[in-house]
Amino acid sequence: MLTIIGNERVDSNEKIAVRNPANGEIIDYVPSLSRDEVRKAIDIAFDSFSKLNSITPAKRSKALMETASIIRENANDLAVTMTKETGRPIKSSRAEIERTAQIFELASSELRRALEGEFVPLDLYDFPAGNEKRIAFIKREPIGVVGAITPFNFPAASFAHKVAPALAVGNTVVFKPSSLTPLTQIKLAEIVSKKFPVGSVNVITGSSEMIGEEFISNDKVSLITFTGSVNVGLDLASKAVKNGKRVIMELGGSDAMIVLEDADIDKAVKAALVGRFDFAGQFCNATKRVIVRQEIEKDFSDKLRSELQKYKAGDPMDESVDIPPLISEQAVMRMREFLNDAIKEGGEKIFEGKVPEKGYYFPPVVVKLQPTSRSRILREEVFGPILPIVPVKSDDEAINIANSTQYGLDASIFSSNFSRAYEIASKLRAGTIIINDTTRLRWDNLPFGGMLKSGIGRESVINTMMEMTETKLMVYSR
Repeated sequence: MLTIIGNERVDSNEKIAVRNPANGEIIDYVPSLSRDEVRKAIDIAFDSFSKLNSITPAKRSKALMETASIIRENANDLAVTMTKETGRPIKSSRAEIERTAQIFELASSELRRALEGEFVPLDLYDFPAGNEKRIAFIKREPIGVVGAITPFNFPAASFAHKVAPALAVGNTVVFKPSSLTPLTQIKLAEIVSKKFPVGSVNVITGSSEMIGEEFISNDKVSLITFTGSVNVGLDLASKAVKNGKRVIMELGGSDAMIVLEDADIDKAVKAALVGRFDFAGQFCNATKRVIVRQEIEKDFSDKLRSELQKYKAGDPMDESVDIPPLISEQAVMRMREFLNDAIKEGGEKIFEGKVPEKGYYFPPVVVKLQPTSRSRILREEVFGPILPIVPVKSDDEAINIANSTQYGLDASIFSSNFSRAYEIASKLRAGTIIINDTTRLRWDNLPFGGMLKSGIGRESVINTMMEMTETKLMVYSR
């Protein structure tokens, strides 16, 4: 599949293979662009900025709604493409395509709130003198060219979260998908290009390091929005800020789920299963650690094992499959390293499922660890189906373990006592804390992001619009 620059298909001699994680087979190729071709895409986006802004916001709003309709018309093709390149279960892929259409609709509806501006009669202020003859207008204007970089795990929704708000407020986009999963996003860009001026959205594929460096150094790029790993994101952000660019960084997490002795255990078990094993745990807000009061740890673990035995691993195109493959062979190797380290650090494997031998599969595993464990799976972000369970004696011990990582994205607390849960939530360092439900929840128009090294800024449709605009104060004196 060819990339899209200025609504034209672009190819190159050097190719990147895109594989199906379920069987390792190549399903397509995309070009590995040169730096000159990346610069060309940025130039086209820069030149298209005025064309996009010659369209009134009302007409952009309508174009976003029409884009959502076309996405729905192509929902099956998009979902199948996503499942083939990501390994995500088809039932989950279909839900993400619908969510993607809804994000474009949200951008359409929130455009007015983002750009409506404010009138200020300056005679409200004593200083400076003469304010009775002045009035002020506060307005928001598009920032320019947005450089967007996304990971493999939710290609459709991440495309929508970066592209729809940008177009709504009048920014053009140069979009760099993961080389592992570029196909869905190229198809989405084709759909967007039917409703927006040539060059409004440009998709580039190739070296992540080279493209990131070009986004940083190119004066025509005003903002970089990045979702991905902490090390890459923080390095990119520090260099971008030095060059005067704005950044939005969503950098992942090691989300903790705290289960107290007064919790509804059945509900907590169900939430842990969804939180950890949805898409084999390959989400930034997946439940990556369960911290449970020791009074109920055995009951919780027994019920978890019983339910997990019902989970089916296999071909993600099968509607009944719960456990899909990981994204790559490298991801499987990382999971083996994490599990071996956990066992070495005193972990007790209390469940291990079965998965197909062919493809990039790793079995669902539950490991019991002590609070004193220095296992990597309690400190690092684990993108795979390994769930550590840590029994604790007190609420303070649970809080300390939950806060013991460099991440602060999401967390959840299970308790029948709201006051107790609220007190614990107030002490957790996390951007979103959910009481009596899974960490795997996200509302597309509520702020999403984290503390510590989990990110810079917040993503939602309206938050992203605000980040992607400049505030301008205009004063008239008579």
